[in-house]
Amino acid sequence: MGMETFYPLYFQPVYKSYIWGGKDIVSDFHRTEAPEQVAESWEISDRQDGMSVVANGIWQGLTLHELLEKLGEGLVGKGRRFSAFPLLIKLIDSHEHLSIQVHPDDVKARLLGAEPKTEMWYVLKADKQAAVYAGLKPNIDREAFKKVIETGTVLDVLEKIAVKSGDVIFVPGGTVHAILTGCLLLEVQQNSNTTYRIYDWGRVEKDGTARPLHISEALQAIDWVHRPSPKSVPVLLHKDKTLHIERLLKTAYFEMQYVETIETWEPMVNEESFQVFFALEGEAELTTQGGMETMILGRTYLVPAACKKVKIIPKTTSVRILRVTL
Repeated sequence: MGMETFYPLYFQPVYKSYIWGGKDIVSDFHRTEAPEQVAESWEISDRQDGMSVVANGIWQGLTLHELLEKLGEGLVGKGRRFSAFPLLIKLIDSHEHLSIQVHPDDVKARLLGAEPKTEMWYVLKADKQAAVYAGLKPNIDREAFKKVIETGTVLDVLEKIAVKSGDVIFVPGGTVHAILTGCLLLEVQQNSNTTYRIYDWGRVEKDGTARPLHISEALQAIDWVHRPSPKSVPVLLHKDKTLHIERLLKTAYFEMQYVETIETWEPMVNEESFQVFFALEGEAELTTQGGMETMILGRTYLVPAACKKVKIIPKTTSVRILRVTL
C-alpha cells in the first residue's frame, strides 16, 4: 500500500442530543451543521450506534470500521489486532447534570456480559461553579452505599471536585461518577457504551416515564477496593523556548499529552500506535508523507500508525493541542 494511503484523517461528527445537552459545542467550535442542542459530539467512533465516516481524502465516505478492516495494523499500530477501533473520543457539553453512574472495568465487564469502560476528561471550558463527582468518600462500602441509595442520599457519599479549564480527571472502570452542569469536556475512553445509572435527579423521558436505573449491575460493577485520585497531575516531558510537552495521563488503554509550540514540531512516530490530535488553540498544518490538513479549533484528527514524517507547522504565533496515543 502506497504512502499516499496514510494521511491525516478527520470524520463527520456524530451528534447526540441527550436531555442534559447545551449549545457550547455548536457555538464554540462553529458546528453549523449540528442540531441546536448537542450533548455529545462523537469525534472518533467505531460503533453501530454512532459510526464515524471519513470526511477527507481518498477514504472519504468510508466508515471507521471499514477503514480498520482495510488498513489493519497500518491504521492502529504494528502488532495490534482489534475487532473495532479501540477508543471512543467525544466532546461533552453538560448544560445540566448528567446522571450518577458507573461503568465496569475489564474484569467486571466479563462477569456482567458488558463492555469495559475506563475514561478520562480534559476540561476545555468550565463555569465558575463547575464540578464533577468522581469516586466515593472514604469508608463507604457496599452496604453503606446500598443504604444511601435506598434513602435517596447518594450524593452525600460522593467525592465532589471543582474543575477549571485544563484540568484532567481520570475515571477508571468501577468508579462512581457524574459530570455536573457547566462543563465542556473532551472525553477519551475505551470503545464502550455500557453505563449503569444509579441516580438521575428524578428526571423523566419525553414520554413521562422515569429514566431506568441499574442498581443491581452498578453494585456489582463498582470497585470497592481501588480508589485512585481522580485529578491527574501532569508530568513535564520537555520544555525549551519553542516547545512545551506534558504527559497529562497514562493508562493501560491510552495516553494523553498536552503540547504547545511556536515552531514546527515533529512528534516522535511510534509505529505501534496511531496518533490523535485535538486543536485547542491556534491554527497549524498537520502534514505527513501522504497529505496535509489544516488543524482548526475543536476538530479531532486521526493520524494512522503507518504515517511517516509527521509534522505540525504553526500558522499562528503558537498552537496548543492535545495528543492521544495507545
